[in-house]
Amino acid sequence: MLLSRPVSIFIGTCALSSKRTMSTTSEQLPARVYNNTDKDKELIINENKGQSGIYRWVHKESGKSYIGSSNKLNIRFKQYFNYNHITYPKRNMTIYKALLKYGYAEFRLEILEYCNTNKLIEREQFYFDKYNPEYNILKIAGSPLGYRHSEAAKNLISIASKNRKVSESTRELKRKALLGRTLDKEHLEKMRLSNTLRQSVLLTNTKTGKIQEFSSMTDAGEYLGISRVSVRKYLLSNIPFNDYTITKAPLNGKDDVESSFTSDVVSQQPVLLTNKLTGISQEFYSMTEVAKFLGISRKRLWNFLSNTANTENETLKGYTVSKITDKYAKVNKKSIKIEVTDIDTNEVNIYPSFTLAAEAVGVPRASLSGYLAKNRTNPYRKKYIFKLV
Repeated sequence: MLLSRPVSIFIGTCALSSKRTMSTTSEQLPARVYNNTDKDKELIINENKGQSGIYRWVHKESGKSYIGSSNKLNIRFKQYFNYNHITYPKRNMTIYKALLKYGYAEFRLEILEYCNTNKLIEREQFYFDKYNPEYNILKIAGSPLGYRHSEAAKNLISIASKNRKVSESTRELKRKALLGRTLDKEHLEKMRLSNTLRQSVLLTNTKTGKIQEFSSMTDAGEYLGISRVSVRKYLLSNIPFNDYTITKAPLNGKDDVESSFTSDVVSQQPVLLTNKLTGISQEFYSMTEVAKFLGISRKRLWNFLSNTANTENETLKGYTVSKITDKYAKVNKKSIKIEVTDIDTNEVNIYPSFTLAAEAVGVPRASLSGYLAKNRTNPYRKKYIFKLV
């Protein structure tokens, strides 16, 4: 047996009386319907003051729709009817573009239902599944899943993240959140392969001639039972370790000087920093020193230099950064050696790298490179004379 009763449906400024057949399969009608949204703006805002619920914009001709929810519907509708709000470039919503293209008069606004704020997400998802609204990019209520930023937005996000200053308290919170976290082998391998500072190495057994390739110095060190730092020392000094010679592995057949910038181009590239405000310039012998001075990673400095190509328009932490192409930069990085003379004993030693020379005399590597960068002739600590050979 079917039952019928009169109900009120709000259409525009009028409340029409109609009959709805009630049965177990009847479809729920919207709580309110506004057919002329262009003329009924004030009515829409006033009637929904203090209400929370689910609404739907429907394009009359195509039937395409957009579903949204709000805990303050009158405030949300004020935004829809505010031209400055919907034309703001950063609010790149499809429904805004449609309203601007066709006009409010071509859309019908439905209040699908009023509900408590704690039910908004659940009911919004219900209507997503029911109507599959075409103007909604995100199909999961309350989630950004599926949203894609434009290239311009990605560039703005990238610039903002590079210049973002993180407080020590925030760093400490992040550190605590990562304590005890374990990553699976697949995740670790992806991180290792994506590291642009990674240096693949070859281990050659001097007795058998067998060659093994490792994706990083860390992996080679684990195989040999030594640290990554030790692997690097043996590689730079070209000294065998337990019947193994350690050499750099070529990357895709490229020239070794081009492919392995980790210890050569990045480390020993002279750089000039100029303060944008004061105009004061400072020279650094290596990118490692510059990165330490600016408090950033060496990789970020290298990427900045590569992308800006010595232009004066881009700054990094208030400094313009440019490469110095003097005699130090023109020296073949593979052939740089450091001659250390002990003036007390007249003993002369030659080391294949700054790191090994600094460790041999017990001084910081930055001090050694700074001494050479400033062309000093007086003995360092009144004991050592350093010279590039």
